[in-house]
Amino acid sequence: MPDLPAIHGELQTQIMSTMWRLGSGTVDEVRDALPHRYRGAYTTIQTVLNRLADRGLLSRERQGRSYTYTPTLSESDYLSRSITHVLAGTSAAVRQTVLAQLYGQLDSSDLSELAALADRVAAKRKQRK
Repeated sequence: MPDLPAIHGELQTQIMSTMWRLGSGTVDEVRDALPHRYRGAYTTIQTVLNRLADRGLLSRERQGRSYTYTPTLSESDYLSRSITHVLAGTSAAVRQTVLAQLYGQLDSSDLSELAALADRVAAKRKQRK
């Protein structure tokens, strides 16, 4: 698994959350969709989008005089890879404890959905082999 570029700071976090929600967008579309307190100047948002694209978290495609930015991976893939990266540096006992604690915090409806998702992931993994 290649290195996962980190999201740094509140503005990058808010922009990536917005990008995952929108699916894609121009600087103006992203800026307009950000929570009010994060709507910096056009050039600030453009700079952050370009930095996220340079680091591989977004792709950018020229459309006319502007660019459209699109996430290169889903929010769930990003979070999963982030957790995997963090847990990779721990012992098996710590990994198991952390995962058990997360699992233990789920309610019964979440547990049912998780079991169904786990089955789908396992089936996809089996198809790849």
